[in-house]
Amino acid sequence: MITLSDIAAACGVSRTTVSRVLSQDPEFSVSNQTRDLILSTAKAMNYDMSQKRRIPGSKETKASSNQQETSVLKVGILNCEFKLFETAINDYYNIIFSGLMSCLKDMNLISDMEFRYILKESYEEFKGLDALIILGKLKLNPCHPLVHEIKYKIILDYIAPDHLFDSILPDFDQAIQMAVDYFHSIGHQDIGYIGSTNCIVQFALNSKEEKEDFRHLAFQNYCLQNGIDPKSRIWLADSFTPEDGYAITNRLVNENKLPPALLYGSDGLAMGAYKAFQEHGIKVGESISVIGIDNMPFSGFLNPPLTTIALNPQLLGRAAAHALISQFRQHRDYPLTMHPPLKMVVRNSCKKLL
Repeated sequence: MITLSDIAAACGVSRTTVSRVLSQDPEFSVSNQTRDLILSTAKAMNYDMSQKRRIPGSKETKASSNQQETSVLKVGILNCEFKLFETAINDYYNIIFSGLMSCLKDMNLISDMEFRYILKESYEEFKGLDALIILGKLKLNPCHPLVHEIKYKIILDYIAPDHLFDSILPDFDQAIQMAVDYFHSIGHQDIGYIGSTNCIVQFALNSKEEKEDFRHLAFQNYCLQNGIDPKSRIWLADSFTPEDGYAITNRLVNENKLPPALLYGSDGLAMGAYKAFQEHGIKVGESISVIGIDNMPFSGFLNPPLTTIALNPQLLGRAAAHALISQFRQHRDYPLTMHPPLKMVVRNSCKKLL
C-alpha cells in the first residue's frame, strides 16, 4: 500500500507537506509547482485519495458518483530505470512526467483515468491496463500477451521496439547539428564531444544492455562527413552524470587533449566539467567554449551560464498526453514517432573567435 511517506520520498518533500496538500489545507502555503508535483505523483502511484478533505464546490466534489467503471481508462506509468522523482539528477524525467500530467489536467481528463505506477519488473503488472506510458530507455517484448493486450502504448525518450507503438523523443541529430552550427558561427572548427553510452533496461530480466547513444552517433556522423577521425574528437564517460563529466574532463586536461570547443551530451556532464576546469584554472567562455544538451533548470545558474540545446521535456510530456488522446478518443490505430521542437539557448559559456 502506498503511504504519505512514499509520496514524500518520491517528491523530495516532508510527509507533513504531502498531508496538508492532499487534504487541501487552506492555511498551508506551497508553490504551485510543488502542489502539482505532489498531486500528480499521488495519482500516478495510485494513492487512495478517498479520505482527503475536498473543497466544497470543487470539480471532484461535483463529479458524478454513479460514473460507470468501464468509462475509466486504466493507465500504467512505467519507469524501471529508477524510481520517478528519486533524485535531483533525474529532473529530466520529472519534468516530462509533470508535462504529461498537467496536460491531462488542462484537458479535464484526470478524473476519467485511473493511474497505476508500475513498481515491479514483471509483466503480470500489466494485467487489466488499457494504456501504458513508458518513461526512459527500456526494452520490453512487444509480443508478450499482456503487452499485446494493452491497446494504447507510448514510450518517451526512446524508440518503441520495431516501431510498433508511439515513440516521443528529442531529435538528437538536429540537436548535434544546432550545436555544431553555433560553434562554426562563432569561429570554432576544432570541436570535441563528450558523451556516454545508453543503458537500456531489459524489462522483467533484471539486466541492462549498453547501446550507442543517438547523440554520440550523430556527432560521429558529423566527423565522418567532414573528414575528421571520430576517435580523436569523441570521448565517452560511463554515464551522463556530473561525476563522470568531471572525471573525463579532468583526464583530458591532464593528458593535454582538450580541444578549444567542447560539446557535452548532457548539462549534467557539463556541470561536472565546470568543476574540473575551475580546478585547473581554465576559464569557461574564455579559454574554452562549452555547449551542453538539455537546458536543465540549473544550467542558467552555472558560472558562466551554460549555452545549451533545450530539449523541452515539458513538451515531450504534453505530446505524450495528446498522443494518448488521439489513440483512445480519435481512434488512431497506427504508431507515430514524434520529435518536439528544440531550441538553442545562448548564454556566456562560448567565446567568439576573431
